Amino acid sequence: MGDRETASDTIDDIWSEYYHRGLDYDAIKALLDNFYNEDMHYESGRILGSMYTVPPSVVREAFFKFYQANLGNPGLYPGTRKMERKVVEFLMGLTHGKDNYYGRVVSGGTEANIIAIWAAREMGYKKIYTTEDVHFSVIKAAHLLRMPVEYVPMKEYVMDPDALNETLVDDSIVVATAGTTPLGYVDPIDKIGEVCKDYRCYLHVDAAFGGFVLPFLKKKINFGFEVPEVKSITIDPHKMGMAPYPAGGIVSRENIFSSIAVDAPYLIEGYSDTLLGTRQSGSVAASYAAILYFGAEGYRKIVENCMENTYYLANRAEEEGFEILTRPLLNIVNIIVDNPNRVKLALLNMGWAVSTNPKYSSIRIVVMPHVKKGVIEEFLKDMKKIDTHFL
Repeated sequence: MGDRETASDTIDDIWSEYYHRGLDYDAIKALLDNFYNEDMHYESGRILGSMYTVPPSVVREAFFKFYQANLGNPGLYPGTRKMERKVVEFLMGLTHGKDNYYGRVVSGGTEANIIAIWAAREMGYKKIYTTEDVHFSVIKAAHLLRMPVEYVPMKEYVMDPDALNETLVDDSIVVATAGTTPLGYVDPIDKIGEVCKDYRCYLHVDAAFGGFVLPFLKKKINFGFEVPEVKSITIDPHKMGMAPYPAGGIVSRENIFSSIAVDAPYLIEGYSDTLLGTRQSGSVAASYAAILYFGAEGYRKIVENCMENTYYLANRAEEEGFEILTRPLLNIVNIIVDNPNRVKLALLNMGWAVSTNPKYSSIRIVVMPHVKKGVIEEFLKDMKKIDTHFL
């Protein structure tokens, strides 16, 4: 008894009174409101470095309607599973896939990229070729799977296919990016596919961001299954697809999921074939609702508006005396500064959230739907207050 009393006393010392006895609804809500008010919110328009935006209310409602669904045990949720297939079919349409291809709605681009590389390794592929601008999730996958990575030289900010051809060997994974995180550029996937044709290799495309942008640009850029060598593609509804977190996507030409499936006898179907066991499937319903709400034409208008504001930001920044790193391809603008991290912190103190590209000595702005022209003017006005050369 003495030991129990000592343990109980220790717990009481750690937990304050309201943790110990619980609180009523109003008190909890007040505490939550306090924490909420400390956070930044997309509605303000001042989060400029994130590939996310505010989903419409019908999409948020769909998420909470299905928040208890868990496609980690799909046998319990046949309706949610049908919605997942509809979402996958839409992703196939964006990537030139076919109805008999495979796909899952997962937690995000990180999980999708890890799944693709993990499945490829299980199929006998042993080494990863990619560029330094690849998303960090690919490096995470390499560490987790204990696979070597070789960085292919870049030319004009994208993978150089000739350099790839000089170093590529059989039994390798090539990860190309359609919408790089730093610059929003697209590796020449057509030409990379031509290189892969002469080797036994697995070509995966990370189009987590670009997958919902490239199909709606006036300039056609091949990045998906129209390139015969492409085996799988990451494409995220929770970025430009206007779905809430967490909603990633992975689609594949063959059933890569069977390569990573493990026995799980307590599940209705007896196996698990994604990285995560529990799959938050409110995201599936929300992605489905977003697709129904916007449709292809709605997404086209979103992309057109974002690109219009992207060019507006780039042009106005130059008019104000700032140097733009590159002309935007997707809705990402990089402004060159001498001290990116200090500029980022100065902007944060002024209520702006941007990201940095230390490699390119720039701050990076992602022009999502909540970034309007008025926000851009306010941002540039505050940028002018910062001595970006000597800070």
